[in-house]
Amino acid sequence: MSKTALVISGGGSKGAFAVGVLKYMAATPKIKFDTLCGTSTGSLIIPMAAIGEINLLEKLYTTHVTSDIIHTGNVINRFASKDAYSLFDAQPLSLLIKNTYTDQFYNSLLQSKRAVYLTTVCLQTGRIVYFTNNDLPMTSPDYDVIQVHDAGTFRRAMFASSCQPVFMPPYQVVESERWQYVDGGLREYAPIDLAIDTGATEIYAILLTPETPDVDDHHFKSPFEILQQTLDWFTMDVAINDLKMPKFINRSLQYLKAVKSKMRSAGMKTKEIEAFFDIPFENPFVGKSDLKLHIIRPEKPLGGGPGGLTFNPAEMKKMVAYGEEVARKYFESL
Repeated sequence: MSKTALVISGGGSKGAFAVGVLKYMAATPKIKFDTLCGTSTGSLIIPMAAIGEINLLEKLYTTHVTSDIIHTGNVINRFASKDAYSLFDAQPLSLLIKNTYTDQFYNSLLQSKRAVYLTTVCLQTGRIVYFTNNDLPMTSPDYDVIQVHDAGTFRRAMFASSCQPVFMPPYQVVESERWQYVDGGLREYAPIDLAIDTGATEIYAILLTPETPDVDDHHFKSPFEILQQTLDWFTMDVAINDLKMPKFINRSLQYLKAVKSKMRSAGMKTKEIEAFFDIPFENPFVGKSDLKLHIIRPEKPLGGGPGGLTFNPAEMKKMVAYGEEVARKYFESL
């Protein structure tokens, strides 16, 4: 049975753009998602999208200011402190998650029967780790999947997925272990490969950066600014890599179909053709079919400051409207 997945990348306050896209999709195409995968700000959005709370999402992304998410003061004192794990204090975000994604919300998510995956990276192992409510999570040698059994762990995973390392603290998601987790964007900007592994045959990926980055003529004057800009460029690199493999798989599958078609035209029977490709444990395309991949992203930079850590309601309302506009153009072109 074909499955449809939603993937939302990281980007902090830029997530308002994704909210605008979802707002349009909820009103017009009305696409139902079986699987939803998110990184960083995307991990905050997809649980709401799973249960159709688009209006609440818009409120969350257009009414909060930076101090509702992080405290940016006293950076020098925090940097010198032995007890500080980050330059910024992310306690406001932790409280916002706790007050918004309540136990009741988590129960509604479970009742929706939709599989949600939150992307993190474990600092101790360096591996990508997905936290999920799916009661039948897959396994892979390339990443780890941890099944969530309660609302508290789910909230902690959301917080960890949203915490940009250095600027925001690593977090101990599983209380019985000491491993710390951070923003999944450190290794995976948009978990498209994961969506493919879950069996999705049609994927809607909302990315929060343009295909071609803007040239920044700003003259950087402090280590802090340089660090933020470096992380932004690193994120762009990860984004490019995340798209390469799905596109390669699609091109490969299309090529194999063309080869098989040519063999049939030459008089070979389908059974004979399939026998040539039936090489146990060596065929990387077993179980995979042509993927319909929809990439919806801004044509221009969204703003929101370096790392998307500036939350300005007026600016984010514009991002929501822009997301609606880009989504409308995309779906009208199909």
